[in-house]
Amino acid sequence: MNRAVCARCGASRAEFREVCSACGYRAEGEGVLVAWLLSSAHFDEKQLDAAAERIKKGEPLRPTDAMFDRARKALGEDLSTDQGLSTAQRVGLLVLSLLVTPLPAWLVAVWWWRARPRAAMQALALAVPSSAAFVAFWLWVVLG
Repeated sequence: MNRAVCARCGASRAEFREVCSACGYRAEGEGVLVAWLLSSAHFDEKQLDAAAERIKKGEPLRPTDAMFDRARKALGEDLSTDQGLSTAQRVGLLVLSLLVTPLPAWLVAVWWWRARPRAAMQALALAVPSSAAFVAFWLWVVLG
């Protein structure tokens, strides 16, 4: 059975990504990593109960860097676990970047930089040369 503890109020919930029914808190960004750490995927029942009591007493949570790294790997937010973009996605992004604008490749690279690092680096590898080609083409058209 899945169980998680709210990082804000210490209440129990079924899934770490759910909104807390007690306080309305939803973890976002780095908070999702903390929420995963406070779930049955990381702690056993006894440890979850202890964590809930600490949170209810107002004690601060101080996960270590190693704990954050474990959470990133478990959630696929690590270079070693990120599968990256598929071939079809890379081709589509390249075609879009060359024929319309390279902006989507830049947006993908920035948007996924922390959540999907391999995909972000692949998008960046497409964005840089396609931007240069795009600028060169328009300079050729304008200056002619």
